[in-house]
Amino acid sequence: MDVQTNSFKDELKSLSNLNTGEINLLLKVFEKLSTIKDQDAIRKEIFEDLLFLFNADFIASYIWNQDEKVFRKGVSINMAQDNLSQYECYYQFRDPITSTLQKKKKATLVCEVMPQKKLINTEFFNDFLYKDGLYHGLNVYAYDGTLNIGDLRIWRAKQKANFGKREIALLNIILPYFRNALRNIKTITRAKGESRFWNKLLENTKTALFLFDDKDNLVFRNKQAMLIEKTLTEAEYISFYSYVRSLAYKNFYHTEWGIYCLSVCSISSPKKEQPMTAVMANQVAPIKIDKELLSIRHHLTPREIEISLLVCKGLIDNEIAEVLGISFYTVRTHLKNIFMKLDVTNRSELISVLFEGIVDISF
Repeated sequence: MDVQTNSFKDELKSLSNLNTGEINLLLKVFEKLSTIKDQDAIRKEIFEDLLFLFNADFIASYIWNQDEKVFRKGVSINMAQDNLSQYECYYQFRDPITSTLQKKKKATLVCEVMPQKKLINTEFFNDFLYKDGLYHGLNVYAYDGTLNIGDLRIWRAKQKANFGKREIALLNIILPYFRNALRNIKTITRAKGESRFWNKLLENTKTALFLFDDKDNLVFRNKQAMLIEKTLTEAEYISFYSYVRSLAYKNFYHTEWGIYCLSVCSISSPKKEQPMTAVMANQVAPIKIDKELLSIRHHLTPREIEISLLVCKGLIDNEIAEVLGISFYTVRTHLKNIFMKLDVTNRSELISVLFEGIVDISF
């Protein structure tokens, strides 16, 4: 049996003396953490419950700003706002305990990282902590991977005993629920921010646009895209959207659905390192190249015609090979023959010849 399993069993044993009221209150905390979707509100809403469960007098909570390497967005109960403001602008940079506590990924007593006798002789204790009456501390820091996303700093006044095994076990039981709540809120907030950004940028475009992230998740669709769903039956929209998703997956077999011409491109977001995939649907009859004419005029084989049309759609050699189920080298051989038959030297010249007489480029 490993150390982690023994530790968890010890924590459960420490909680065996919780009474019915405390158990119900703990379940109430879990419920709040699973339903409230605001970063500040979710922390404030559980403070009163935590004060009772931990027989505590004060609680503070901060969100770590990874870019600035500082704690921001502090909320608290039974602490003076002026004192908290001083923490954000001054005392957090003279804090002898939090940097060590922050590295712990479980509930930790403050006295475990600095003996109480040493702590009470610091500027941080006398001019900040004890100014509000904080004396015995118990902290926990929630992580999303390697990123600290929030914390709970629970304190008692001097006249009370220090926290013990019961409170450490209780805070460790609460930690995963607290972490998941902050993680979910962070995801929702980021998604809303991205949606507002793209909506502001693309709200007036006349092209229906579906935006997918690097994991092929739909993250945004504009008004024109939503309008398509309203004009089609449920079955029709399911079929249409399957074509849209296939393009997002870089499957170029289907670039038309009914009256819609579908195209795809990559676009960059200022808030994401990975480019996003935009699938566009235009209600415009696409230009048709007469395949029979290509065969008669240029003596192209059926396979050469397929490759020529895929070149016109913007596909590169590897993508053409994937679509047609042939090797990259076979595609290059066919292209060499096509170039020779049409007397062209590159793809641009090929496209120009194929569209000759179809597109009016005079001005």
